[in-house]
Amino acid sequence: MVAQGFAQAPPPGASVSGGGGGDYKSSTAEGGADRLFDVNSDSVDMENGSMQWKGKTFNLGNSRAMRMRFERYLSAPAAGGDMLKYQDLLRRIERLLAPNSINASNYLANQQEAFNLLFQAAEYEVDGNNCLTIATQVQKVWNMRAEFRQLEVTKNQLEAIRKAQEGVVVNRADKIEAANDERSSQGSSKGGAPKLAKSTGGTTELGYRVKDEQRTQAEILAKNAEMTALGLKAQIEFQSQMVGFLLARRYRHCIISSAFYRVLFKSGNQGIKVGAKEVKEFFPVSDFVPTLESLDTLSREAMNDVTIGMHTVDDLVKQGELYSAFERLQETYFLGEFEPSVMMYEQAKKREMLELWRDLRELQRLGDEHDLANVEGYVNKVRGRARDFPGAAILSKVNNAINASNMAVLSAKQAALAGDTAKAEGALERATKIWPQNPAVKEFANQVVSRQDTLAQKIPEFDRMVAEAKWRDIFNKKLDFALALAQDKARSEKLRQVVNRIGELDANIQKAQVLASQNNPYLAWDVIVETSRSEPDDLILAKTRSDVAPLVADYAKTIGIAEKLEKDGGDAAALTAWLQAQDLNPASPACGAAIKRLAASLAQGAPAKASPVAPTPPAAGDDVVVPPKR
Repeated sequence: MVAQGFAQAPPPGASVSGGGGGDYKSSTAEGGADRLFDVNSDSVDMENGSMQWKGKTFNLGNSRAMRMRFERYLSAPAAGGDMLKYQDLLRRIERLLAPNSINASNYLANQQEAFNLLFQAAEYEVDGNNCLTIATQVQKVWNMRAEFRQLEVTKNQLEAIRKAQEGVVVNRADKIEAANDERSSQGSSKGGAPKLAKSTGGTTELGYRVKDEQRTQAEILAKNAEMTALGLKAQIEFQSQMVGFLLARRYRHCIISSAFYRVLFKSGNQGIKVGAKEVKEFFPVSDFVPTLESLDTLSREAMNDVTIGMHTVDDLVKQGELYSAFERLQETYFLGEFEPSVMMYEQAKKREMLELWRDLRELQRLGDEHDLANVEGYVNKVRGRARDFPGAAILSKVNNAINASNMAVLSAKQAALAGDTAKAEGALERATKIWPQNPAVKEFANQVVSRQDTLAQKIPEFDRMVAEAKWRDIFNKKLDFALALAQDKARSEKLRQVVNRIGELDANIQKAQVLASQNNPYLAWDVIVETSRSEPDDLILAKTRSDVAPLVADYAKTIGIAEKLEKDGGDAAALTAWLQAQDLNPASPACGAAIKRLAASLAQGAPAKASPVAPTPPAAGDDVVVPPKR
């Protein structure tokens, strides 16, 4: 039985057949927990439903269930007096099975008392019937131990039968050998070759006896294998439950299961056969061998982390750092949600964190939906609850996203004006992806729809204005026409010519206005008169001419008389009139050209051929101005 790994202890109430008490001797983890654990790896992943602790991932279920469990914890009232009684029961069980409490005299009594306390602890709702699971495992071991003793008895009986059969086989073999020797000696005494004779009876019986002995030996081997399998099954089931408690974060149940295991199995079977790979992941040591102490170390370290975590939470709340306290509470809850310090946390403080949790969930929803316009409001709301909330970083990212969306909308507008529909669509898609509720996107979409309706009317309007020579009106609507005619090369070229024409006209008008403002109205009048030859119907030019005309009435009248005299053939009188006009405006190109032309004509004695001159405004009278004396 020692070879199978069972402690020599019958179930409580049975007689003790021999053996000693439980032996608590096994290897321990090398080094301290501080050296083995990576304490900086703790984190909770709410999206994937997992938690990192000491470099190991705990699966907490799907993210939705995980969030609901945490919210239910924040909403639930704190555990009261029943939790204290429950804790006391678990501590009593641990003390009964502790190495310093177990000895040869109380070995069975302590097991039985601890076993009975399991049923009392299971009556508390917080236990979740996990103590019943431990009791079931203990009872299985006791039942298997009874089966083990029965197999031992059967094996001993078979061994006795085998020895009796072995004696019979030896006896029959000796008799057959003696008969053969006697036959051989008789043949030798008579001389000559021995005669063949019938062999001594019993050979057939010997064969059957040998077969019986072999069959018995096979039954003994089968019983040995059954005993080995029975012991291994007991160990595997118990260890599976211990590892299950650890991974389910039921640390106190894991410790109690480990304590029962030590008193039920011998020290040579304290190694971990089930979950060894998972346990080794907690200890970054290449040649580490997991044992029961490994499970105890992890469980107690987790319980200690939970206790420290709850103290940290309470201290942060007192300092007014609610957001940091909330984060620590979240991590501590998922590490030890069944620990008393977590379950007994004050309801008023949990309620305050529940309100913060809901605001954070809403803020996360707004972020997931890219509702950037409302994020700032909720950030300020959360800041009102938790002054240590890192809202500045969130608002910075939100502003960057808003700017990026607006820039994409601007790019879409520019591409649309350039007639690049594909580029405009791509830019608008980027803007919508960044900020779906961007009002600039909606405004641009409305503009595009409205513009498509009006663009269809722009082409016939453009043709009508060209036919009516309304160049100024076309120039005033050049952007609308440019968008409408972007795909029409012929009309686009005509639009370009109109824009250039009116641009040159406006430049001349501006030049005349500048000359008039600089006290050079006569030169301004020359520019206006020259420009009027090509654009006689432009209203802005006509207004400018009417503004300048009062300043040059005498000059305009003199030019009018000179042009009339030249037209009537009075070149000499016309020359005199042009000279008078030149006295008023010495820098006038028109006066200089006319004087030069008439002087040449008179010098040749031939009538000068008048060249076209600029039209003049109506003169004040028809009297001929007398040239001044030189």
